[in-house]
Amino acid sequence: MDAAATGEMGMQHDRQRNPGWIRLIFICLLLSAGSVSAQDWVYTVVPGDNLWNFCQKYLYKVGYWKQIQQINNIKNPKRMQPGTRVKVPMKWIRVNAAHAEVVAVRGEAILIKPDGTRQNDITPGTRITLGDRLETGPESNVAVRFADQSLITLHAESNIRFDHLSAYGDTGMVDSRLHLIDGRSDTRITPASGPGSRFEIHTPSAISAVRGTEYRLSNSQQVQASTFEVLKGKVAVSGEQQTKLLPASFGTRVEAGKPPLPPRKLLPPPTIDELPAKIEQLNWPITWQALDNAAGYRAEISQQADFISPLWQQQVTAARVPLPDLPDGRYYFRLRGIDDIGLEGINQVQQFNLDARPQPPIPLSPNSGQLFRGEQPDLKWSDSSDAVAYRLQISDTPAFDHLLIDRENITSTVFDTAEFKAPGQYYWRLFSIGTDQEQGPVSDSRSWEIKLIPDKPETSLAISESGITTSWRPGIAGQSYQVQLATDADFTTLLQEASLQEPQFILQPVSGQVRYFRVRYVEPDGFEGPWGATQRIDPTPDNSWIYTILTGVLGLLLI
Repeated sequence: MDAAATGEMGMQHDRQRNPGWIRLIFICLLLSAGSVSAQDWVYTVVPGDNLWNFCQKYLYKVGYWKQIQQINNIKNPKRMQPGTRVKVPMKWIRVNAAHAEVVAVRGEAILIKPDGTRQNDITPGTRITLGDRLETGPESNVAVRFADQSLITLHAESNIRFDHLSAYGDTGMVDSRLHLIDGRSDTRITPASGPGSRFEIHTPSAISAVRGTEYRLSNSQQVQASTFEVLKGKVAVSGEQQTKLLPASFGTRVEAGKPPLPPRKLLPPPTIDELPAKIEQLNWPITWQALDNAAGYRAEISQQADFISPLWQQQVTAARVPLPDLPDGRYYFRLRGIDDIGLEGINQVQQFNLDARPQPPIPLSPNSGQLFRGEQPDLKWSDSSDAVAYRLQISDTPAFDHLLIDRENITSTVFDTAEFKAPGQYYWRLFSIGTDQEQGPVSDSRSWEIKLIPDKPETSLAISESGITTSWRPGIAGQSYQVQLATDADFTTLLQEASLQEPQFILQPVSGQVRYFRVRYVEPDGFEGPWGATQRIDPTPDNSWIYTILTGVLGLLLI
């Protein structure tokens, strides 16, 4: 049994669903029209060709040379004219088994042989032969190249079977037929080199036939439906004895037991918002302009512009996605919209440069903007796993255009700011230094503020007929004053407490009672300074407080 016949063994279930004449229609739709029979291969003679070596190289037997000479009216079979086009019936061309080859692997994949043998160590160069089945794990993908250099990328959690792999000798014509059981694939099909070239992908609900194109295909076992999206060329899609020819930028959906939906225009490429020249933060959010009629988006990242083996992909509903944790380097970000029936639209690709390592430490304390009086804080930060040392900058401007400190090779995660005693606002930030002495991106900046502790008020007294007036030096702009009058020196029993805007307080005369008085400055932010000296005010011996004042019976005691 030849390879072509053997390949049909895995496709009997497809024949039952789709009659043979339907399959023929798919292929015929894609065959280019010409003056020769669709069953003829046309060869262009090159220097050194003669009928004998030609037949030996390409045909089942050398004995076909006489028929080839007659069909093509070749006068000199020993020396054919270069550039001459030779027509050869397809049935005479030698057919041999072909294989596919893994060219890239990301994550986990399993190759299952027809006898059930499982190969887990899939690597570039692994051969895939007739009847093999390939499964990919979560966050994984495998790229496979066929004998005619066509490529297919099988994405995460997908399952595909290789039902037919054959080639027509050295003619360049390859026959590849696959069955996507579940999951997603991207295909890049080499243009056909003759009528024997074929590339088909079957799903449980449809068949796609192509001859040189780029398209995406998905099949969901859960919902029993397939989607097809053509990016270049044309694809014939069939289901339930109906065929739709999809041109570039169109797609369709096929549910099990139903014909394909009419071709639908794919969503246009989204507009990605401008990215910085260099992204220096992990998990940087990439944003874009929302598309009308988009139910979601698919975002992908690759190190190569061809996206043969993407590093990462994610499906989102919002018009933003944070970047994953990736090593520094140049990457490509690919984005497309997804419509209400699951068709994925035209790609938009944006290159970006990531330079986020070594990761900066996280400032821990003090809290940004924290105020200190009478003390200086210790600056503390996290210990970055990427760093062997740190660079600390302290400035008196938020733009760090006037540095008070620029210190490198700090190995501790604490810094004493005792030297910064002057009142004012201070700003600080950090950089990590890696093992190769590379300096990473800057951390978030924080600030702290130093203010002086208010002075103790010095109180003076003035005696008048209206009472005793206590006064003190006015505070700085914005300060207010808190006064207390009590019956005890500990001020546990208050007679009066007040907040004043003016630096004086009038005591009403009281006989037969000792009183205590004190005052302090209060900052605009509510900070209360130290109390001034406590003053004791003795009572008068009788009801004549004027007499007491005049005779000096009032005693003032500074406690």
